[in-house]
Amino acid sequence: MSKKKNRNQRTKKHKISQYDVIHVRMKRLFAMIIDWYIAQMIAVIPVTFYFRRGNSLKPEMFQLENYDFQIGLFLGIFGIGVGILYYIVIPICLWRGQTLGKKICKIRIADISGGNVTPLAIVKRELIGSTFLEGGIIIIAVYMRRLLPLFGLSILVDPWKYLAYALTLASIIYAFFQPLSQSFHDKLAHTIVIEK
Repeated sequence: MSKKKNRNQRTKKHKISQYDVIHVRMKRLFAMIIDWYIAQMIAVIPVTFYFRRGNSLKPEMFQLENYDFQIGLFLGIFGIGVGILYYIVIPICLWRGQTLGKKICKIRIADISGGNVTPLAIVKRELIGSTFLEGGIIIIAVYMRRLLPLFGLSILVDPWKYLAYALTLASIIYAFFQPLSQSFHDKLAHTIVIEK
């Protein structure tokens, strides 16, 4: 075994022994709640301030099929764009592996060895892992599901939603038994969430 490979294995074992799983999990939970709330609030700005036309907000105002096709499509693309900006662009370009929630909670996404995460890893983690593999609560997947009725694909919404919730729950349970608390999207991208 080469010296470099041996040193990398020792580094990983050292990080595992120094990793405070419970502490990071709690911070990660709070960061997730903050991120979910902020991204959702930004995504509904057009409905909240423009498309409600002075009426009080009602749940049906957030169903894209209740609007003309062009407006519904705009709202869906806007929501997906907010998700991409919030979960992918900001951690790549602004805060190196952090969303606002992670920044507040003083945690960040890192590569498996604890080093800086690459842009490709963030795209794999968030777009492929969190959106397409899990997709329960991440805003990009939510708005993708909301767009389906506009194209006559309402029949796919509930199965996709329940499958996404099941996979998200399975990922959380899986992470609970992992020494570095890696979810499916972390495993896919070879990332870990660590304290800043």
